[in-house]
Parts: sequence; structure tokens; C-alpha cells
Amino acid sequence: MKRKLYIIFLIFPLLILIMGKNISNANEYEESKETLRNPDRGFYKLVQIELQEGNENFSDFEDKIEDIKKEDTDVSIISFQLNLKKFVSKTQLSEKKLEDINQYFSIMRKYGYQVIFRVVYDSKGEENPEPEFDEILMQIDSLKDIYTKNQDIILVVEAGFLGSYGEWHDGKYDEDKEKRNELIKKLLDTIPESIQINLRRPSFITDYIGNNKTVTKENAFSNDEIARLGLHNDGYLASDTDLGTYEKDERNESLIWQEKQTLFTIFGGECQNKDSVYTDLEKAIADMKKRHCVYLNKTYDREVKEKWKQVQYSNNSDIYNSETGYKYIQDHLGYRLVLRESDIQMQPNTGNIEIEMNIENVGFANIVRKKQVEVILKNGDKKYNIKTDIDIREKEKDGFYKFIILEKIPGNIDIGNYEVYVNIQEPFESLQDNDNYKIKLANINMWDTNVGGNHIGSVEISETNNKGSSSIVKIILILLIIGITAILFIKLKNK
Repeated sequence: MKRKLYIIFLIFPLLILIMGKNISNANEYEESKETLRNPDRGFYKLVQIELQEGNENFSDFEDKIEDIKKEDTDVSIISFQLNLKKFVSKTQLSEKKLEDINQYFSIMRKYGYQVIFRVVYDSKGEENPEPEFDEILMQIDSLKDIYTKNQDIILVVEAGFLGSYGEWHDGKYDEDKEKRNELIKKLLDTIPESIQINLRRPSFITDYIGNNKTVTKENAFSNDEIARLGLHNDGYLASDTDLGTYEKDERNESLIWQEKQTLFTIFGGECQNKDSVYTDLEKAIADMKKRHCVYLNKTYDREVKEKWKQVQYSNNSDIYNSETGYKYIQDHLGYRLVLRESDIQMQPNTGNIEIEMNIENVGFANIVRKKQVEVILKNGDKKYNIKTDIDIREKEKDGFYKFIILEKIPGNIDIGNYEVYVNIQEPFESLQDNDNYKIKLANINMWDTNVGGNHIGSVEISETNNKGSSSIVKIILILLIIGITAILFIKLKNK
């Protein structure tokens, strides 16, 4: 028995040389209550522009954006409503006017905003503001390049065009189901597939699709029409019908449908009526979780926001316990990602870094837009960015994003101890170097502005785990071990 143990003890170190021992760095993290300016979510500010026949006042527009940047540091979304009332009779949009529209988007991109884009013919509640229906379709055609060139910062397109405020009521065509469906089809065909289109009522979606089916996990984030249609609710929580969003006797059934549809699409709007029981804090939060609320108007209506500021959020198991209801809602619109634990290790003899992450989403909604996930390794002045092909949207399960990053480290990397960062950002090249379009995890002392990533730990890169061993070397080592083992066995047997 002793001889067998002796052999095992001799062989074991040699096996370690071949197989290597993973150097693991398991980490746990502390949750933060910081209000984060993250993309794709949160309160928005409304900016309305009336397109002129002559020159545009870009300096005035930029002043408005600068004011928002200074006064509303939490806001990452501009609701940009483009009013074409001056182009109702003379509907053709010239190349110069299209360049002007692009300039408005360039200003918003410059200041790091995403855009809820809605085209309207009225901003004051006037009836029947639209041009002839065929002219609307022609204008949508002419705007195709606007949607395409600015898809990097367009969060969602609110359908617009029809009725007062572009909200599909009190207009020439909003009661005409056939024309509504034709307009939806035109928007789906014109707007890039990466952009979702939000409609004002659930019935507008079901009427167009022709049934009550919703998007599912199987076709989420696909090009299927049902997967590209979300909801904007400008009467959100204001009454038992959300101001006519659905009929009173349809409420329960509609909410069940909306809960399923908004799980993988974008939902947002305007909360109204401080006297509504549905804007009471507890009911409002429950509904926002149910309908996966992504964005809300920060300004309208102010009385509802004041109502939330006067009430404390109560949940003894939540770090937000005793915070104002306003802060809780402000921080939890859309997603809010908290890194609970991670494990970082180098795989010996492979040159691979392996990072296992467990991220809890405590927000109201899931990540809906595609993101680029990358690893950043930093040692002093040396920094290495490693892109992955992970689609974080597809890693969601039961409120957690769980995934493993397994990537080859650069072959020219120096050995040493490296700080490890994870960056979740927009996939568009135009936004790669702008931190306004990167997701900050809701953990204490995690985001590093200088690096542009979330610091999750460190890892040692050594000569052993930096370079992979060739198959020939491994075979030679295995044969060597077999030979040494045989010799040892014979010697021990002859004693």
C-alpha cells in the first residue's frame, strides 16, 4: 500500500505540470444605490422642433440640449419630436432639409444622448393635422436615410404621423384600420430592423398582426414583425383605461397580453393624474414591473413625480428601503444590473482567460437592444481590449444574466498581474469611445472612467498560462511520465 501511495505522490506533481492548475480569483461585490446614467433606460426629456422651410436655429436647439445636460444629469434619453406642419401642403423634403434633420441628431449624439424619435404634424392638440395619406407615405420614404444613418442612437421610433401629437387620435386616418395597418407596414419596411417601433395602443398591434399572439423567447430580438412592435402609453396609470388605451372591461386581459409583449420589447410613456389610484407608489411600481417599463417623461406630469417624492419605498430586504418612491422608480426604469459574483481565471497552457459572471437585473425591464461585451486587461500603461461574441440579451434567466466569457488573450501580452474590466457597450463603431453609451453596473466603486469599463477583479498572467503547449510536447511529456512510472514501479517491486 505504501509503495502505491509513493508512486502516486511521485506522479502527481508531473501531472500538474502537464494539465496545469487553474488559478482562480472568485469575487463578491456590494450593491450601490447610485443613480446611474445608463443607455436605453430612464426618465427622458422632451424636445420639440418645428422644421422650417428656411434655415434652422441649431444654436437654440444645442442650448436646449446643453441645459438638459447641466440640469438633468441622470437623463440619457431625448424624446425628439419633429413637427412637419410646414410640410403638409408642400410635402416634399429637400436634400437640404434632410441634412438639417441629420444635424439635429448629430448634436444629440455629440452630447451622448439616445433618442425616442416621433414625427408629428401637430404639437398643440389640433384635429386632423395630417396631409393626404399618400403624401405621408412619401414622406416616410424620404426619411429612410434619417432612420438608417441615426440607428446608432435611436432607442425606439414612436410611430407618430397620425392624429394630434402623432398619438393616433383626433386625426383623419386613425380610425381607419386599413390605413393604420398600411402605415405600420410602411414603417416596418423603411426603418432598420435594429430599431423597434412603438405604437400607442395594444389593439393597434393585434389588429396589424391579425391575432393576439405575442413575442416569445424563441423569436425575441428577431426580424419577425411581432418582435419589432412595442408600446408607448401617453396615458399611463392615469385611469382604469389608461385614458382610452384599452376599454375598461379589457383591462385585466390587456395587462396579461402587455406583460408578455413587453418582456422582449420596449415600453414607456407618460404617467398622468396624481389622483389616480394607479399612480399610488405601490401600485405604480407593481405595474412597472409587470409591463417592464423602460422610459418615462421626467417633466410630465410633475404632480405625479411630486407624489412619488412624498412617499417612502418600503421593503426591508431591499437596500432602497426608506428611499423616496421617486428615487426607486428613477433608478429602476429599464434594466439595473448588479454584479453579484464572478470567477476569473487563466486556463494554463491554453492562453485563454475564463470569466464567469452572475449579474442580477433588479430593474423593471430586460436589456432589449443588442450590446457588445468586451474584456479589458490593464497593467500600468498597458491595456488590451478583447471583444466577445456574447449576446447578453440571450443570457437572461429568472432575473439574472449568467454567462461565461472564454477568450484567447493577445499573443504579445506581457506577463504580470492585470486588472480585469468588463465593458458592455453599443455595437456601433460611432459610439465605441463614448462612455455615455456604456452600461455601468450598480456596484460600489466599480465603474472606472479612465478605463471605460467595470472593474471586476484581477488575474495573473504567467509564462505558463500565456502560451499554449503544442501537442507534440504534451505527447513527449506523457510518454516521459509513463516511462518514469514504469521505472519506479520496477525498482519498488524489486526491493
